[in-house]
Amino acid sequence: MKRNIWILLLGAIVLLLSCSEQHSIARRFVKQNRKTVVALYLPGRLVKQNLREDEMPEELENATLEEQIEYMEGQIKVVNKIDDDKFLDIVYNTMKETLEDYGLKVQYWEGEDSTPDSVHWVINVPRIEVREINENQEFCGWVYTQRYCMDMPIDVVNVAAWFEFSNGLTNSLAFTEQNYVNETDVMFDVDYQSNKVYANTYVDTINIDGFYRFASLLGRLYAGYCYDFLLNDFIDKRSDEPTDTIYRFRYDPYERYFYKTQSDHLIEIK
Repeated sequence: MKRNIWILLLGAIVLLLSCSEQHSIARRFVKQNRKTVVALYLPGRLVKQNLREDEMPEELENATLEEQIEYMEGQIKVVNKIDDDKFLDIVYNTMKETLEDYGLKVQYWEGEDSTPDSVHWVINVPRIEVREINENQEFCGWVYTQRYCMDMPIDVVNVAAWFEFSNGLTNSLAFTEQNYVNETDVMFDVDYQSNKVYANTYVDTINIDGFYRFASLLGRLYAGYCYDFLLNDFIDKRSDEPTDTIYRFRYDPYERYFYKTQSDHLIEIK
């Protein structure tokens, strides 16, 4: 029994030393890159797809083709209304502001004779895809000891982005995707007069203005993801411990602390 306790203690000490070493490397990365210059590039246009599968209502089955097309196009909430330049400007500006919050300088330093190095990075976003889909999602709740469920139609706009990094030490490609969706809530209750269960539903429909606000969130998220991607690459190349591909470091530049996450980061493409 004592032997097992000592083994556990030894394992805990090794883990603490490993974390301490990696935190020390992470702090060095932050300190060294407070004035790093970043050339940031976004694509000239978005790749947009309408993947909705809306059904034609019965009352329009005998309508003219023009009326049917008008109805189906009217079901599209976002993807056919996006101004590419406006969306990309929002993403770029919020990325730039957030990267500068991390202590970086965003400006175009590249020339014919210049190459990326430890204090001159290139962050290139070569492709952003926007796809709109509709699907049914199940919502469930309990009324006393009975569980009830119902399907609700959900509109989803998926935004997928690819990132290329160059900093003299690495040339890497990474990916992330996020969804802009209806805010939906379903609550089940009992009508005691009829002794029936009914559902109270709330749906906040997605729209183009909300999508542009979502673009601002994406810009801030992308900036943090990019910084943390290069932070983890820096740690991986200098730590004596095996690379942890599951839990990755993230850095909060406002509160100035590090934490680890399992899924909230870029996925490297190898």
